[in-house]
Amino acid sequence: MGFKETVAADIDNVFFNEAEFADEAIIDGNPVPIILDDDILNGKMEAYSLGQAEGEKLIFIKEKDMNHFPQPGEQITIKGEKWYVKLPISNMGVYELRITRNQITGGY
Repeated sequence: MGFKETVAADIDNVFFNEAEFADEAIIDGNPVPIILDDDILNGKMEAYSLGQAEGEKLIFIKEKDMNHFPQPGEQITIKGEKWYVKLPISNMGVYELRITRNQITGGY
């Protein structure tokens, strides 16, 4: 098995395993596993003022669990709470989404 195949297997079997790292979110009305990572975002917050960074989280979701590339302003429900996509990035079969409690209006 090559590197890409190993990474793909680890994404499914390790990182997004709900018994290990993952939590559940509602995306497009469907429950999907996500990884919530506040540690990475805390390191990135230094580039932002505290007011902008408050109420933000960073989540990871498998690309195959969504039927489209997430867009800024798109709503995601995590544990019954509404969040909005602020900045989506695609990387090796996983979307990295910076999400915020504040609804995004207009272009970001």
